[in-house]
Amino acid sequence: MMKPFAALLVCVMSSTVTLPGRDPSDAQRVLAAPYAQFGFDLLHELAATHRDTNLFISPASIAVALAMTSNGAQGATRDAILKTLHADSLSIDAFNAANRALVAELGNATSVQLSMANALWLEQGFPVEPSFQQVLEKDYSAQAENVDFRNPAALQTINGWVAKQTGDRIPKLLDRIDPSTLVMLTNAVAFKGKWTLPFDPKVTQPHDFNCENGKAISVPMMKHAAEYAYAGANGLEAIRLSYTDGAFAMYVILPENAARMQSFLAQLTPEAFNQLTSSLQTGKGTIELPRFTIKIGATLNTALRKLGMGIAFGDTADFAGIQKSRRLEISEVRHASFLRVDEEGTEAAAATSIGIRPLAMRVEPPPFHMVVDRPFFVAIRDERSGQILFTGRIDDPGL
Repeated sequence: MMKPFAALLVCVMSSTVTLPGRDPSDAQRVLAAPYAQFGFDLLHELAATHRDTNLFISPASIAVALAMTSNGAQGATRDAILKTLHADSLSIDAFNAANRALVAELGNATSVQLSMANALWLEQGFPVEPSFQQVLEKDYSAQAENVDFRNPAALQTINGWVAKQTGDRIPKLLDRIDPSTLVMLTNAVAFKGKWTLPFDPKVTQPHDFNCENGKAISVPMMKHAAEYAYAGANGLEAIRLSYTDGAFAMYVILPENAARMQSFLAQLTPEAFNQLTSSLQTGKGTIELPRFTIKIGATLNTALRKLGMGIAFGDTADFAGIQKSRRLEISEVRHASFLRVDEEGTEAAAATSIGIRPLAMRVEPPPFHMVVDRPFFVAIRDERSGQILFTGRIDDPGL
């Protein structure tokens, strides 16, 4: 098993959408720091509970899926989602406009293959508020599809959509669908880029890789000597590996040991990351990097609860923006990702689904009728301390 490889796919593009109080040049950046911080938060949370395993997430995919969901939330539920995404300083209109800019501009990349797609899946016969569907279509390009979530065909349909949008890199996002699901939102991101400085396959050789658990495994290690942007200090090495014309890049950060990895993740913020990457200096050197492919799937409910979104998963959830007549909650947030790094470049894909189901209906018990007409037990307790003061069995209350 490989040592945890923590990488983030953060999509931030240019935009022509004007946000209230901001010039157009700022629209492309308005969600960059919030979504990056959300991604770092989530990565840190997952790293705390998933030791000795790979972690690879797309903050952009998860954040956009949650952004769509926030449009169906109201009150404290919406506030919790936006706060978790670090976007609570934006009005909902500005937030949606910024997401519209992000989604639209993903298709404008020329040096790499990059795309994002969204979809809204509705239970047949379940009407949603028109405003909810309209904003998803307008700002997220999410077309609504009617399905029968209780029919196994729905699982095939949604997984098929994900597979298509990710070039079959994620053939199965969902293993099952809660039959009580009424609404599901999905997002898919796909990326493919070729290195500006490709590795020569003839130079790739087996090399030992030391896992965090102490085990050493043999991996195909790529190698290239050239000029790179690099820095090494404070127990970290960092390098920038650019794609094609340099508009996109992968940053590889190598802590000196497991403890340094933990402290790095704990202190990771957009500002700290930018400071680190801006410290890189171009110089001659050699990079050796494993050639590998990983596939990961995870349910994010627990992590999102810990990050402050617990209200969206329980009895106090408010999704009246989806439908006013039914009380709804999030049933599951599912995320899957794919990463391949080889001599030519990188392929990455991710997909996120958010299921919405009705809250369990509380059934009022029928009025009781207790007849104490046989021997019974009795206890008198101090409710402040729980101390039993008197107790006994009454066989004959007439004596």
